[in-house]
Amino acid sequence: MEVVDIVSLITNVGFPVTLCFILIRYVLDTIGERLDNLDASLKQLAEAIQSVQRKSEQE
Repeated sequence: MEVVDIVSLITNVGFPVTLCFILIRYVLDTIGERLDNLDASLKQLAEAIQSVQRKSEQE
């Protein structure tokens, strides 16, 4: 292989692969934050439901 072939291979394959890794990292970070928010919301909901159940049992 000549240098031109190697540069062409890196340009054609290397850039898309690098871009895919960057996009995957961004998506995983974004989904991770959303899942953390969803988890916190579900915990609050569970606590609210338990509170309502306790109040209804006391009556």
